[in-house]
Amino acid sequence: MKILLDTTYLLPTFGIEVKGLTSEDILKLRSLVVDGNIKLYCSSIIWPELLGKVFREINRQKRAENLDIKMAIRALFNPKFYKWIKPGRRSIELAYNLRRLGHPDMIDNILYALSITRKMIFLSMDLDFKDFLVKRNFPISSFLSHDELFERLR
Repeated sequence: MKILLDTTYLLPTFGIEVKGLTSEDILKLRSLVVDGNIKLYCSSIIWPELLGKVFREINRQKRAENLDIKMAIRALFNPKFYKWIKPGRRSIELAYNLRRLGHPDMIDNILYALSITRKMIFLSMDLDFKDFLVKRNFPISSFLSHDELFERLR
């Protein structure tokens, strides 16, 4: 099963806690990868958002001295856990259409579109975005939170 990760799922790599995502959840995801049940994918378009969130959180918590940015980035480029992919023409066209229909977050739009065009699960906890998609009759059967993914894999 191919899983495209929303930016939220990469924040713990930088030591940043995410509401609704526990250490146990992260270990379950890791175990699913190690056991060969899922493959995790990331898109290079997330870097501006990811690094922006990391920088804001570090400044908010005043904890830059405790964070090894190089190690976190190296971990994300570990090919045993993450495969990096780029969106293609069809993904960009769909993302543009989502923006035209009113969803302002282009990174989320591209990630969702990429998951649709590549037939992947989009792992996200963004319920507002999911609601937007539902209201506009876009498919959401592959738009899952980690809890929904775990339930599906039971």
